[in-house]
Amino acid sequence: MSTLPRVLLARPHTFIVNEMRPFLVEAGFASVRINSMEQLAEELRLPAKGAIISTAVSSSLGADTATVFRRVREWNPNMPIVFAGMADFATMQATVKRAVKELCPSAQVVGAAGFRISRLSDRSTTFLVLRKEDLQQGPMHEAAIDAIRAHLA
Repeated sequence: MSTLPRVLLARPHTFIVNEMRPFLVEAGFASVRINSMEQLAEELRLPAKGAIISTAVSSSLGADTATVFRRVREWNPNMPIVFAGMADFATMQATVKRAVKELCPSAQVVGAAGFRISRLSDRSTTFLVLRKEDLQQGPMHEAAIDAIRAHLA
């Protein structure tokens, strides 16, 4: 069993599993892949630093982004959430705002490039977005590592 802090891959997608797991290890976290809504409920009862929700159209979980977000909030209202996907930031930002609007109409959606710790006044309304490009080696990679560490601290 890993001694690293756990992060839930709450809505896994191939990108999330293949790209995010090594990124999370590098950032100092262990990932827990969620395979069902029942498992999500069980894992949310255990200590975890946060949840990562894919914005992909489909997921092996079978639930859409908004449904998974709602369930995480029901079971753990203060858990930091990261949304991950492969679209450009503007598309990701719009997708996340649609997914969270029912429970969080004043959501702040920030990317790794513009991420500032001062924006974390309320982790329940601030959401970090990571794109596939953010995880590639280079300057954005370091910004993404710093952003996820700060967001899940």
